[in-house]
Amino acid sequence: MGLNLFDILIWWLVLEIVGLAAFPIASQLARNLKDNGYSISKPLGLLLLTYISWIISIFSGYSYFSVLISLAFIGACSFVICLVKGRPQVDKKYLIQFELLFAGAFVAFAIIRAYSPDIYWTGGEKFMDMSFINGLLRTAQFPPQDSWMSGTVMYYYYFGYLIVADLIKLTAVLPSIAFNLATASFFALAFTTALGIGYNLTEKMKYGIITAFLVTIAGNLVGFFQLMDSLLGKDNVINNILSFNYWPSSRVIPDTINEFPFFSFLQGDVHAHMISITFQLLILLLLLNILKSKKLETIPLLALGLAIGFLYPLNTWDYPVYLVLSVFIIGANLFLSKKNAKPAASKYLKTIMAIAAMAVFSYLFYLPYHISYNLKNTISFVPDGRTQLVYYLAIYGLFLFLISRFVVSKSKKTFPRPLYLISALILLSILSLVLKFELLILLAPLLILSILSLLKEQDKPGVFVIILIITGVLLSVFCELFYIKDELGSANPAFIRLNTVFKLYLDNWILWAVPAGYAIFQFRDSFSQKKMWGTFAIILILMVSVYPVFATIGKSGMFRGEPSLDGELYVQKEHPQDYAAIMWFRNITGQPVVLQASGDLYTWNTHITAFTGLPTVIGWGGHEINWRSNYTQINTRFSDVNTMYTSSDTDAVNALLLKYNVSYIYFGEVEAKRYGSPRLFDSHPEMFSRAFEYGDVVVYKVEPNR
Repeated sequence: MGLNLFDILIWWLVLEIVGLAAFPIASQLARNLKDNGYSISKPLGLLLLTYISWIISIFSGYSYFSVLISLAFIGACSFVICLVKGRPQVDKKYLIQFELLFAGAFVAFAIIRAYSPDIYWTGGEKFMDMSFINGLLRTAQFPPQDSWMSGTVMYYYYFGYLIVADLIKLTAVLPSIAFNLATASFFALAFTTALGIGYNLTEKMKYGIITAFLVTIAGNLVGFFQLMDSLLGKDNVINNILSFNYWPSSRVIPDTINEFPFFSFLQGDVHAHMISITFQLLILLLLLNILKSKKLETIPLLALGLAIGFLYPLNTWDYPVYLVLSVFIIGANLFLSKKNAKPAASKYLKTIMAIAAMAVFSYLFYLPYHISYNLKNTISFVPDGRTQLVYYLAIYGLFLFLISRFVVSKSKKTFPRPLYLISALILLSILSLVLKFELLILLAPLLILSILSLLKEQDKPGVFVIILIITGVLLSVFCELFYIKDELGSANPAFIRLNTVFKLYLDNWILWAVPAGYAIFQFRDSFSQKKMWGTFAIILILMVSVYPVFATIGKSGMFRGEPSLDGELYVQKEHPQDYAAIMWFRNITGQPVVLQASGDLYTWNTHITAFTGLPTVIGWGGHEINWRSNYTQINTRFSDVNTMYTSSDTDAVNALLLKYNVSYIYFGEVEAKRYGSPRLFDSHPEMFSRAFEYGDVVVYKVEPNR
């Protein structure tokens, strides 16, 4: 099948066009950055494209033209900026290096995806992601219909899928190929945006690349221990190494998920938490620009509000984190000016008003979304089952080593006397044991030292990274004390922290990876002079480099076989009859409801919805329960689907078909295993006509005049 080179080229070209169209806007929003905003141009362009196409579609419908008009509008705004302000400038050497790295990262990850492209139903959320992407491609209005629960609007943050849908509209790449190209592009975008952060902090490309490595490529320490276990095994050592299991490194803390960026990209689910990484990094660059500015300006603050608000319909968990971080960073401008001269009362008021305006507009910009999506989750106190220190160090060991050295060096002149220090550590140890809060002995000193460092720091990049460290500490403390209640935890108390740790630890990774890169820059002499600290840091860096190498080899099947980016090719081979039906359904326009067997988690079902976007009565019920917290509604649909497939009462079946506005009834291998034969449908041809047949698969059209 090949590597789909034309699709790779056209997808990359559209990303370049989006970035180029947005660059003049980015240059005005990030004038204080060394690269004049070039590193944010692509993610900013995608954000604007998605936002504008969404706004247009609310009023006039979603289509190829609404996306094209959005791109044209971005280009027109940039053209006006160029006329008024002149063409934006960027160092040509930096631009060439940046674009080569972006293209290299994109192509490299496209190749990785080509060796494990399947949009499979086990061990991930690919069926959900594909259902929503295809559903959006069919939708005409917003909010979009939930393809897993026909007749209702999507009750899940869907802007990540809208980004992908917009790109599919512009490129005309098949969704099953675009699925994998999206993963490759989000990896490349995250890598280069992280590079932009490191570059703008240090003004050195080398440390930009190091920062990008720590954010997007480095693994945790578990990968190294997996490798050691393989080497020490008595069986086939080479085979153990080459078939490295990428999964365990994401399940370190018991009963939680501990994903990190490279795992998320390698796993290949086009999921909200993976897509949001790029836009979190975009916000960090916008915040760095604000911190570097001499005064608070309205347009950059509104742009920040737009970017932070974007996280709510993209990956809601990130919204409060970056809202709080933004308050810290904007307030730091006031703090820095206070070191030099006492600011006037008007400056306090202006700062407070700026923070309030940014926060309010971050919500108002997305008001239509908020009206249609009512978040009901609440925060509760963690009763027990907090994180053990050894697991925490296995996840964040390298970052903690680097950032601890940084804050210690900044605050060492304010250290208490050795006796006081030892006493405090003993007290902390006792307290952590009594409270069953092992991380306290690590996080409390780190927080105190970071605050002391912040009070002394004069350099704006230094202030920026210290605030990131503090925010990361507070995030880790939050995960130890509180959790966001969801249906997963209600069903099994062992999993009460699963999603909270999953989502917020990924944010924590980003917030600490950037300061870790900056710490390497600050103490670069320790590496060249072979000091003990530098040697140990190198050892840790090598340890976290094990995972991306061997996990990639293992996940890609040692790069054997015929590469292809088409994620549905396996369907043609493993489920040829269902595949034929999928191809037939693609000729149907609009969003008619297709009755399928109700969805079981992580099994082959609801595949018509996944690969066509056509809605069904009920998809994976466990997911719908977690989103809607409505057991009655979901259980009723499960019961009604069973009734429609098994009842001999034509009136009852007809009433349910009308209730859910069903247009087609699908009877394939899943339905045959669960329900036997379609006796009712065949015995009433006046109600159900055979619209498609292939092997054992039959599609019945529900007659309107039945």
